[in-house]
Amino acid sequence: METPTPGLTPVGKVVERALEACSNPTEVIRQAREGFLEKVASRNAERVARRQLPRLRPWRLVLAGFAMLAIAAGVHFGSARPITFHIGTSAATGRTGDLIEAPTSGTVPVHFSEGSYFVLQGGGRARVLATEGRGARVLVDRGDMDVTIAHPNRKPGRWNFEAGPFHVLVTGTKFHMAWNPTIQRFSLATTEGRVVVTSTCMPTAKIIAAGDHAELSCPPDMASPTAPPAETRPSAGPSEMPAAASAPNTSPAKALPKASPWRERIAAGRITDGLHAAEVAGFGRVCQEASLKELIALADAARLSGRSARATEALRSLRQRFPHTMEASTAAFTLGRIAFEQRSAYAEAATWFRVYLSEQPTGPLMGDSVGRLMEARQRGGDMAGARQDAERYLRRFPEGPYASEARAILQK
Repeated sequence: METPTPGLTPVGKVVERALEACSNPTEVIRQAREGFLEKVASRNAERVARRQLPRLRPWRLVLAGFAMLAIAAGVHFGSARPITFHIGTSAATGRTGDLIEAPTSGTVPVHFSEGSYFVLQGGGRARVLATEGRGARVLVDRGDMDVTIAHPNRKPGRWNFEAGPFHVLVTGTKFHMAWNPTIQRFSLATTEGRVVVTSTCMPTAKIIAAGDHAELSCPPDMASPTAPPAETRPSAGPSEMPAAASAPNTSPAKALPKASPWRERIAAGRITDGLHAAEVAGFGRVCQEASLKELIALADAARLSGRSARATEALRSLRQRFPHTMEASTAAFTLGRIAFEQRSAYAEAATWFRVYLSEQPTGPLMGDSVGRLMEARQRGGDMAGARQDAERYLRRFPEGPYASEARAILQK
């Protein structure tokens, strides 16, 4: 018998030790077979289940894809619809561009549909100039305002607040701002988040973070220039300007008695009743003797009730009696709106928008004036002028509310 090969001795020892460690080799083999059979059965069951699933034909896959795209598009366009807002405790539906004024001894809340809101303090005046899917543009004429910005689904909105020459881009949540146009003083304090403030009289933007407070002002010649550059002067000659744009009559007027019914009703906030009482007292006489604030109230009441002739009379009287004021320039803008929206007098509307731009080339309504001037010229058939305004608007406001219309005009 041959002697075992020395090289196999280590292998044999390993096998021997393995057999010694297994007290019952037959049981080990049985357990291994059972585990193997269980894995085979499980795999076969998965194959049968896959055969029983319904097969989607290619055209059904295409339809499913289109359905998913439609759902996604619906979500996108649904979120892009402009937000709405309500004014006061009565939740009256607000309209962009309309004046919001708080009584001297009270406040006016303005709530937006996506959860944001601001509270206008006593005597304050503001306007919501435009809204979009997740934000709005608000003009503060004067006064204090507490602002709380919501962030639905943690998505940032696009909120802008304008006060005189100051522009506030909101990236935060809560802040308080105040604007005094008489002394050109602007202040802002942030309690949550931060905001970015820019101005024509500031070399760089100023970031105001949570807990910070800023007091800002601009020199009068930089904040509200009265001599516009040559390129912003109205192209219309004197004969084309509306009558109210001529030299104002600054002769003093005799004040009406304080007990006048129209004055009492306006002071009490009953603007419509005040308008009616002013007509009974003689509307022309009232316009010559009313205060600046009363003229604004009468004009707003007449305009909102659709009586454009009375609104125009009050606004022209305001421009005659209170020239070189921001209110007079704003009256020119409003006269343009009345001519455009209520009388379809596009040439006259364009003239009034040019008047505003000549008086306030960097004013808070500059963007809206250029956009509306573009619309008025287009409606009036002046396409060359409309294209000039469209180019001017896109240079300054490439993402503004009139941007899509401006691009459409330039493509024609």
